[in-house]
Amino acid sequence: MNRQPNDFARPSVARVFDHLLGGSDNYAADRALAQRLAQIAPELPDMIRINADHGPRAVATLASDLGIRQYLDLGCGLPAGLYGHRTPHEVARAVHGTARVVYVDSDPVVYGHANMVLAEEPGTAALRADIREMDALLSAPAVQALNRSEPIGVLLHDVLPWVTDDEALTVLETLRAWLPAGSAISLTHATADAAPQMMRDLTSCYAEAGITYRPRSRHHIRALLDPWAPTPPGIVPIPQWRAAEHLRHLPATGHAHAHAAVVRERTRAPDEPRGAGTERSQPAAP
Repeated sequence: MNRQPNDFARPSVARVFDHLLGGSDNYAADRALAQRLAQIAPELPDMIRINADHGPRAVATLASDLGIRQYLDLGCGLPAGLYGHRTPHEVARAVHGTARVVYVDSDPVVYGHANMVLAEEPGTAALRADIREMDALLSAPAVQALNRSEPIGVLLHDVLPWVTDDEALTVLETLRAWLPAGSAISLTHATADAAPQMMRDLTSCYAEAGITYRPRSRHHIRALLDPWAPTPPGIVPIPQWRAAEHLRHLPATGHAHAHAAVVRERTRAPDEPRGAGTERSQPAAP
């Protein structure tokens, strides 16, 4: 989705998070919203960090356990290296030296940074596109250059809470139809399960700034991901997701108010066509 120059007068989620993490790639509108959000949820910077810390763990699992060598990072946000995290291509290449990653975001500041950071990184690409326009996104040359005869790992980390139910369903249905066999989707998603009032207040604050924010219950998230099945340990709070298997795990006291999961296509019967069972079904209300 194309942005106009005056978009910098409106807050952007990526830039709001940048301010909350102590970054400098933000504008007055972003800082103003960040301050209002922090008043509602003082732990919001920790929530953002826990979600960001999860990214390298998820990519390491996709690369090591599932053998995935190419990735589509949707809603990638500002480059992880700005906050001391390893980027998806760095993590994947520690396992597969020629791993490829396409980074996608609609924010012009994010795209500009990604383009600059990736300029000297062969096998990577930055794409400015919106997940609400999936046909255009998947038709872009950078995405078309991925090898669809091999599995692709899709990163949907803190992306779907920022779109409506119908848009989230469309994103996932389109991906499931497009992805080759053996692919996987890694997802993190905000939830109000543990702190409903705080999340309602955050939702209202974002709405006043013209931003859709849709935390969803674990049951609702599972319905969105169906019919693909979560791999162990299933849909769990981010700090609990395979933490014991990683040397750098998250503190038990940290609460992201978000769930994490990796899903893959369920096993089909020999005579069942690919994509069977993916008919649209509205998830239950949270």
